[in-house]
Amino acid sequence: MNGSIIKTGIIGASLNNHWASQTHIPALQMSNKHRITAVTTSKMESALESAAALGGVQAFTNLNELCENPEVDLVVVSIKVPFHYEAVKAAIGAGKHIYCEWPLTVTAAQAEELAVLADQAGIHHAVGLQARQSAVIQDIKHRIESGELGRVLSCNMRLSTTRGSVTSRDSAYLLKEENGATLLAINGGHSLDVLCLLLGDFKELSATMICNYNEAEVLETGEKVAKDAADQIMVEGMLSSGASASVHIQGGTYPGFQLDIYGEKGMLQLKQQHSVGHVQFGNLQVYQTLYASGIPAAHDDRYFTALPAEEESMKVLVSKAHERFAADIFGGTFLLPSFHDAARLHRLLETIKLAAATGIRQKL
Repeated sequence: MNGSIIKTGIIGASLNNHWASQTHIPALQMSNKHRITAVTTSKMESALESAAALGGVQAFTNLNELCENPEVDLVVVSIKVPFHYEAVKAAIGAGKHIYCEWPLTVTAAQAEELAVLADQAGIHHAVGLQARQSAVIQDIKHRIESGELGRVLSCNMRLSTTRGSVTSRDSAYLLKEENGATLLAINGGHSLDVLCLLLGDFKELSATMICNYNEAEVLETGEKVAKDAADQIMVEGMLSSGASASVHIQGGTYPGFQLDIYGEKGMLQLKQQHSVGHVQFGNLQVYQTLYASGIPAAHDDRYFTALPAEEESMKVLVSKAHERFAADIFGGTFLLPSFHDAARLHRLLETIKLAAATGIRQKL
């Protein structure tokens, strides 16, 4: 890579790919550190359409051709999860830096393999856990680490989405466990990453997973599609700090997200405004109460103060992640979540599934 511009290729840049077109593409277009030089989609018609909309960049349907193109320094992988492994491996083989959406892969073993290969290739690698870039979450982390709450005793995290008995046509693949893009993997993965970032990793846990709906109705057509991914997930465990943690992830319900953190000196509540159950979408607000003389007051919302918070959309958080990754590439740092972070999170999710399947408390 030469100069001060990162020539960037996007795998999955169709204008119909709502995630890429609403986040990655505008974020990269606004950046003075990136220039989009190539795109690939599954059909040449859509690839050419995207390329024209982006100013005549190169268009491909073969991801290997994009990865091997000398006009590409960085590959952004924004396609369905089952195809991440192949795309990332191709980019590693071509010696390109990689930013891949979360989940990185379908299994922890695949994620661990890619992390090792990426290190061996000497490239920078990042995974799209963009909630970490939130100024609100960083502020909470600072308050906890500074001792403002005293010793953290416990936390409760609750998140819910409408995904249960209904689905859009494009999202139907999320209902199958084999595709690695389940409620636990996506909503749960992003949220558990935030919890562990703030309070530390799980030391041990028990879990229950229930599938209340074995099929879902496709909103556009009314057809029924099979579903085997759990829509009720309960996790109870102990963190490495000794604090206890309780997590409830559920689908087919009114959407929302809230994380309550209880310390010896006070309490923090992280809430999402206008939530759809995705903490990584931003719009976060934090509330705090500190105990007078160390004695908790009776619960009353009047005791909670809303702390200053930036208005951050999902587009803003993705943009921050790309800017941080560019700084890593130019500066030789590794501050953005890497494939190793992804592999650790994948192992946590697989431990949750094992605990639920066996009924045996698991140590990590």
